[in-house]
Amino acid sequence: MRLLHISCFTLLVAAFLSTSCVKPQQPQQSHEMVTESKALELAKAEFIKAGRKVDDYGVTLETDSTGGKWLVWFDKKGPYATPGGKHVVTVEKATGKVVFMAGE
Repeated sequence: MRLLHISCFTLLVAAFLSTSCVKPQQPQQSHEMVTESKALELAKAEFIKAGRKVDDYGVTLETDSTGGKWLVWFDKKGPYATPGGKHVVTVEKATGKVVFMAGE
């Protein structure tokens, strides 16, 4: 009888140790970066949301100095530079977070 208790205890400890080392599987997260075309799409939507018309502006896209954001520039069309006519929308490459910054 005593041998039965020891073997059950040993089996229980072995089962506990073997299952306690197993990590639960994490849900897979997408590590896709925001592409140029997606950044333009997001920036234009934010620009329109800010009450501006995309057709009135020339649009250029570049990467910031850290490489972590897209900078989408909107320059007012016309024969002369318009004061306050240059706006930028930043798009974080990793998250897609969009921020509109009006020109001064």
